[in-house]
Parts: sequence; structure tokens; C-alpha cells
Amino acid sequence: MIKRTLILPALAALAIISSCGPKTVTAIVVPDDQPDGGAYTEKTVPVVTKVAPDGEVTLRFYQDLPDVAYISAADFQSIVLPGSTMVVTHTGVGEYTLANGDAKAVVNVLKDVFVSSSFEAFTNQMGLLQPGMANVYYDGMPFIRYKSITMTPAVSTVTLDFARYGIDIHADGKGAVYFPFATLADMYSDLFYHHAGFNGEKVVANTSVNEVSLARIDPDYNKTLLSKTTRSESMADFAYKELCFAMDHFYGFPGRVTYNEALVTKGMDRTLEEDLAVGPTLKKLLKSTDLAEYFVGMQGLNALYYEGHTSMAISSAMGRDGSQYEELAARIKSIQEKHKDVMDAIQAGRATMGNRSQKMMAVRTLRPQIYGNPQATYIKKGNTAVCVFNSFNTMAQTAWEAYYAGKGPKPDINDNGRDSMVIFLDALNQAEADPEVENFIVDITSNGGGSADIVMAMTSLIMDKSYLCYDNPLTGQRSVVEYEVDRNFDGVFDEKDKDVRYNLNFGVLTSDISFSCGNLFPSMLKDGGIPVIGEKSGGGSCAIQAMCTADGFCFQISSFRSRLNTLAGENIDGGIVPDIIIPNDDMIEITVAEDRKMTVQNYKDFYDIEKVGQLVKERVK
Repeated sequence: MIKRTLILPALAALAIISSCGPKTVTAIVVPDDQPDGGAYTEKTVPVVTKVAPDGEVTLRFYQDLPDVAYISAADFQSIVLPGSTMVVTHTGVGEYTLANGDAKAVVNVLKDVFVSSSFEAFTNQMGLLQPGMANVYYDGMPFIRYKSITMTPAVSTVTLDFARYGIDIHADGKGAVYFPFATLADMYSDLFYHHAGFNGEKVVANTSVNEVSLARIDPDYNKTLLSKTTRSESMADFAYKELCFAMDHFYGFPGRVTYNEALVTKGMDRTLEEDLAVGPTLKKLLKSTDLAEYFVGMQGLNALYYEGHTSMAISSAMGRDGSQYEELAARIKSIQEKHKDVMDAIQAGRATMGNRSQKMMAVRTLRPQIYGNPQATYIKKGNTAVCVFNSFNTMAQTAWEAYYAGKGPKPDINDNGRDSMVIFLDALNQAEADPEVENFIVDITSNGGGSADIVMAMTSLIMDKSYLCYDNPLTGQRSVVEYEVDRNFDGVFDEKDKDVRYNLNFGVLTSDISFSCGNLFPSMLKDGGIPVIGEKSGGGSCAIQAMCTADGFCFQISSFRSRLNTLAGENIDGGIVPDIIIPNDDMIEITVAEDRKMTVQNYKDFYDIEKVGQLVKERVK
């Protein structure tokens, strides 16, 4: 169905916008009883959320952007927060107030500007996990729950100037405000991976699963995206503008990447044009109508943004081996070979993480040789016990959920021996029951991260505190979020949790491999006076946020919603300096295969259990 819109004589001309970045725009003034945006078609498409029942929604496609889906803000709200409503009120010339129950925002469709003094609340989907929860970092483990948040300053106004990026928002003259679907999806995306995408045929929204890929919600989602090898010029142009907007506002700018300052001050578009040698090439690839060139362009953005959490390579939609899409994979490989300078820039971008492969090999070779068992998670020597795990994983989440729902036994080391919380509790209980053990070392020297819920539960058991400190570069606010932990793991949150105590001298052993939550954990312990031992941890200061391009491809970024800090407000992206440094400057030769040896840093002293235990004991005294 095509609807025509009558536009009265303009009082001012609208500037033409051809690329993203700051622009000067003079808005056309349209009477409030008339819709704006010009002619459009409407299409009703399925909505898949994995939360029954699925439904459908009507999208708009305006004549100047025939392939770009628009959705009313109220309809989007009803998809991502089932059962909720949004009230839209006309409040001035081209101005509308959007109220969704949690917060309000003011939108001006003539200036294409969105303003909210409570952006986090306005875009909050975390209440889907726990009623009343603020828009905070939480992975959904049942033995931990949100308690409170303190934000400084308490109120902060966020202004999103879509006009700067050539992104139009519209009103229909009947009380509805329309945004590009991808733009609203970006605004609402959060730290539980709540996000949504439109693949050209259906809307798929993750409202229930802690999973980056929308293919987890709808197995056919990526197949539709990959059924074509080209895209329209209007979509290619808009997708680039929308990506610039998303990265300039919702990337967390953790600090480590080479171009961090340029990205903060100039934005993605100008940084590509002015600071990165292959930037103009990347921009051309990103705006290409050829799908393979576009894929290489997105991969190339890792030259700007890669810091261990951000991954811009949308070619992951093809699957790990890409065997179902051989022609596309071959085309991508050909373009990569043609643009060797781009591939070299990607490698240079990855160098900001440092060369850790040899260190990883050293740790995972030397540690089991000294501990005696490569599979051991609890090792004791003399008066010191060590707990080892290589990630803060939630392998037993289903079992934990069943236990807390009264439908299953408490997970233990026999049935769920790969789960980090199970490993930690088993080690703690062994150490506490052994009268000889005085010192308890948590070895995360090969830990690349995982769930913050596990970190917060562990810190609660060690130092009776469970909180996160972070800032938000979009709102300019600093937050301290407190959580409650079922510290005795009896399945209920009650006063008995306060009685849990472990009569042990705690310490944490770190290396340059300790990344993300492996960086957060020692940061929190150091704030609590627990000694950190070893070498500086590997950094990582942002949680992951799932996103989609305007044409529907999924990727992930370091999120603006949680840039992790110490209690003193210091960013932790550069890593945590140990209280006790164990030298490892000398080199040692290790055997990594029958016919292959490698010279690596010598981590042997890290795993001298008695020595490390004595260092902790002396530090605690």
C-alpha cells in the first residue's frame, strides 16, 4: 500500500547529506497535522523472539530509502518489552514526547533529534530478567541478583543528533513516531545481549537468551541475509551512516586501541578519512554494494576497534567454515588478497592486545608440569591450596536454574565439574575443611574472561562484597552497582548468607593472559585489600554488546554501558599491577610438539605453590 504525503511549501531548505559526520542541517517546517517523510510503502512481517507467541509488525519503507525499514517507536517497544506500552504525545512544533513507563524522551522530527534525561531507563530491558532491575550488567545466574545502583551525577541528559549522520525520523500525523529499525535496535541493545535485527523478511529479537547471534533465536535468520550477493546503493549508503552513528555513540572507548582518542573526538568517519592509511579504502569497501567487499570492509574495522571484545567481522554469519557459502567465501578471500594493506592494518590493530600466543603456550605448558595434573582444579602443597580455572564460565547454568527453582539437586563437582562456580565452591570447601590449609590462591593466569556474575559471587565469598564500578561515556555518569549473593548457596537469599566466612588468607595469581573478567576479578580484589600476585593482568574494561548493521548482520562491540573502573574511578583497560610481582624476564625452552620447541618467558616461579602461599601470608599479616 502506497500513501502519499502532502508537503506544504517549505520555509527552509533541507541540506543534502551524503556521508556521516557533523553536518549543518536546516529543517523543513511541516504543519503538525501533516505527516512528514514523503511517500512510503508498508509491509507486515513476522516477529520472532523465541518467547511464544511470536507475532508480526508493520514496517515502513520511505520512497527515498526503499530498502531501509522504519518502525514506530511504540511498536518496537512492544517487541523488545512484551506487554509494555509507549505513550506518544504531541508537545510542540514537530515535537513529541515518548513515555514508556520507565522514562521519557523528547523527539523532534523536524530537527531529527532525540533527547532524554534518563536514557538508561528509557532503553532498559533488564527488567525481563529481574523485575525492577536497572539497566545494569547482569548475566542471569540465579545465585546472584541486583540490589541497587548509585549514579553520579544522578541525572544526565543525552542528546542524539541523528541529522548529523543523515538519519531521518518521521511522524505520521496520527501520533506515531518512526525511526529506522536499526537505529532503535542500537539504542536499546544492552549487556545481556538483548538486541534485534531485520533481515529483509522478518524481525528477530533476542528478548530471552544471553547470546550474541540472532541465529540462536531463528536458525534461518542468516540464511536470508546470505541469499543475495549484492545490496542496493541506498542501503549501502544508509548502512554506513547508521554504523557511524552507532559506533560514535555506543562503542565504549575502553582506551587501549591506537586510535581511541581520534575516535572519541572525530568519530569513525573522519578517523577513517584522516588517521588510518587504509581508511579511505575501508570506507569504499564499507559502502560497496558487493556483499563480499562489504564483508572485508567490516573486517577491516578491527584495525580501528579491536581490543579483545569488539569483533566487526560480520562474515561470521556464514558459520565457522563457510562451507555452505563457498562462492562468497572465495570472493571474500580474493578481495582480501587484493587488499593486503587492509589485512596488514587488521594485524596492526590486533597488536594492541600484545603478542600473547607464546605466553599462553608457556602458561599452559609449564603450569601442569609443576602442578602435576593438567586437569586438576584443586592443588594443595603444605599449608597452601590453589584453585585453577581458565574462564569464569557458566557451564552449569541450566543445573543452577533447576536447583534454584526447586527442580534439581545442587550442582557439584562430580556432575558439573567444568562450571567455574562449582569448581570454586569445591576448592573452597576442601581448603576450609583441611586444618593444614592457611592460604588459598585463585590461579587465573590462563583465564580469558567470562561471566561477571561468577566474578561477583566469588568476590562476595572472599571479601563479603559484591559490586561493579563503571562509567558510561555516553551519559558521562559513573555507577556503583550492588548485588546480593546467596553466599551459602542454599537456594534462598536470607540472613543466613551473612554468616558465611572462610578462615583463609586469600590471594589471586595473574598473568598477561588474565583478560576481561580475568582483569575485573583482580581489580575488585585489590580494591578490597586482597593481594594480587604475578604479573600485570591483560586488561579489558568493557562488557560486550551485541549489535546489528542496518542490513541485519550481527557483530559485537565493547559497550558504552559499562566501562569498568576501580573504586577510585580509574579505568582498568590497561591491566592491574600486582601487589607482589613475580619476575619472569628470563626465557625457557619448552616442547610444544614432538618435533617442535619454543623459547618462551619463564613462568615456573608463578607455580611454586609454597613460595606463593608464603608471599600471600606475609602480605596479609
